Amino acid sequence: METHYNNLKRKLDKLQREKQTKRITDTHHQRTQFYTRTVNLTNIRFYQDKIALLNNGLLYSIEKPLRIYWTDLIMETEEAISMLDSKMLAPFRILATKKLKQISASDNHNNETSKRHTFILNNINNKLVNENAMVAKVDKGKTCVILYTDEYNKNVHNILTENNFQKLQNVPLTNTKNLSPRPYNIANLSSIRNKYK
Repeated sequence: METHYNNLKRKLDKLQREKQTKRITDTHHQRTQFYTRTVNLTNIRFYQDKIALLNNGLLYSIEKPLRIYWTDLIMETEEAISMLDSKMLAPFRILATKKLKQISASDNHNNETSKRHTFILNNINNKLVNENAMVAKVDKGKTCVILYTDEYNKNVHNILTENNFQKLQNVPLTNTKNLSPRPYNIANLSSIRNKYK
């Protein structure tokens, strides 16, 4: 049991080291960009910091503050542990508790870069809403395009009319099952929350 715990601890520590070294190498990746990631087809002017954020791509994830995802993290951890063999529950709960305390004590979730990116993203969103524009992904590649919403709607309408798409009379998939994930047991939420404090 002790070796299993040590292997898990080693893997988690390795992931944390990789995350810290990734932050150092991110600046090198930003300098070696070979093609334009954002194309602006509007008259809207964006400052360099906004273009830099958009150049990260549409799949770029801004880290949220810990208070937003802390309860979900605890619930998902407890749910994953509860699916294990009954002999393995206690050691994994101890390991999870230590790691959750370590995450809570770390200062990584108070990252100024993520706060700045969130502020810039809100500014971009407000500017796009005010100008009736949007950001869309191109068909091939990872480039995103900034264009007016009316122009986008015209292009979509032209594609649909030129290619002879027709509206279906009946829905072909009537016997589909609900594929949503299993909901959390809300009654156990307070007991689980107290367990990791």
